[in-house]
Amino acid sequence: MDDKIPEINMVVYLVANVTEVGKRKHYFLGGHGYTYDRSQEGKKKLAKDVPTSTGYYTGNPQKPNTVVVVEDVITLTVPNAHTHVEALMQGLLEVLYHVNLHRLTNLLIVTPHKELEAFTKVKAALMSETPQVIGKYTLNKAEQALSMLIMLEMAQIGKDRKVLFDFTGSAEGGMGNRDAQKQLDLAEVISQWGTDKEARLVVQSRKDYENPEVDFNKIVSASRWYFETHDPEKFVEEQHGYRVYNFGKVEPDKNYYGKLTPDVTYSKLYTKRPIEILDKLFNYTVKRIDNPDGYLSAGDLNHVVSKDVARLVDSVPAVPVKHQLISPFIKQNGRPVLIELIKPTMMSYRIRDFLVGMDVIMEAWQKKDEHNVFGHAKFYEITDMIYTKEVNGKGVTKLKIHPDFNQLRSTIKVHVEHRNSVKLVPILLSVGYDIPERNAFNSVEDPTVQVWVVTDTRNEQGLRYSTLVITEEFIYIHTSAIANLRVLTLAELGKKA
Repeated sequence: MDDKIPEINMVVYLVANVTEVGKRKHYFLGGHGYTYDRSQEGKKKLAKDVPTSTGYYTGNPQKPNTVVVVEDVITLTVPNAHTHVEALMQGLLEVLYHVNLHRLTNLLIVTPHKELEAFTKVKAALMSETPQVIGKYTLNKAEQALSMLIMLEMAQIGKDRKVLFDFTGSAEGGMGNRDAQKQLDLAEVISQWGTDKEARLVVQSRKDYENPEVDFNKIVSASRWYFETHDPEKFVEEQHGYRVYNFGKVEPDKNYYGKLTPDVTYSKLYTKRPIEILDKLFNYTVKRIDNPDGYLSAGDLNHVVSKDVARLVDSVPAVPVKHQLISPFIKQNGRPVLIELIKPTMMSYRIRDFLVGMDVIMEAWQKKDEHNVFGHAKFYEITDMIYTKEVNGKGVTKLKIHPDFNQLRSTIKVHVEHRNSVKLVPILLSVGYDIPERNAFNSVEDPTVQVWVVTDTRNEQGLRYSTLVITEEFIYIHTSAIANLRVLTLAELGKKA
């Protein structure tokens, strides 16, 4: 049995900045790094962004560049510092705390800020001086206190362990500097839009960092997630044994919530397995955005289900600003909006009407008779137009997209009935609008999947239609906002022009 204690080194990238809003300056710092066991030799070939003993490889042959195996990934944010020096000291102190707490062996800091090295070399004699000066900078009282704490942490490191600095690596680019910049962006957002002053150092396994769990059902063809926060208990209520999530698509690059335009769609997912990331963001929104008037909320799905947000969902995925949650990973008209309350109220009401309409479809599906009819609703199965099913040599049924349903296919024709029509009525289902996108269908693996079109024929001279995707795990209803109305022709009504 090998009882050898592993010798763990750490590489961390630190970068600080300042921004001015009005007459107030905001100082902040971001950091990214990793730990590795010095005794383990990395098996990867030396290539761009491969982790080495001196940081992620950037092509610099002047460095040792020994490939290593990453154990943990470190992320750091220091928001709302009072000075540039305070931001640097806070960041350095968090790193040193971690090194000593976990008895790491050596530390390499990649940074453009040479002051950091000076902070690690302060001697006890300086503490008695008034005023205290490091280099050309005179410390204020808060900085003096931080300097004392840094000195104590450095004393614990002692002579047997090393703290090294790389002041040129920050200019080489690469993954380390990019990810440190992401943390810097986060710290800036917190500083600009929030009041949180807590420095946060988060440790994750490499697997969890690179591939955070985003448990989102890809059948959903939408750009927005709609939800209500004024009654949190209602959010988790089940319908027919399913959790319910509301979605929609707005016009590209626009926030025309509730507008009746042809490319706006709505959809609803009834699922037996809750979507954890949405539940967490819902709870986060409830706690941080006041909503006494019961406005509908909208989340930008392009970012809600991103890896960047997933990494932060248990800490600070966004910062509350009035009726919005601001995230650093989104650029939208200069304001990085992750979640917002929909105003004016009338737009919310219109969206609610469409979403309630899908609950009516769900009820009809549950109560349909042997002829697939309930009231004015009739269901038509079109599974064979979307999928093919093949049984392999092991007797396992495999699901594939129908070859006719290729990337060039923009519509699917379906013939339906209407009580006032003398013949079958053809309707064209537009891919991405009346039915989910092809890639969404391609995400389904359940070989028992069914796809249905449902028509509402209560109108004497027309019908509306929607699409359902049914599996053992979920029911997904998708519809266009206004382009799903099919008006009967005079010939279909048995009339002459």
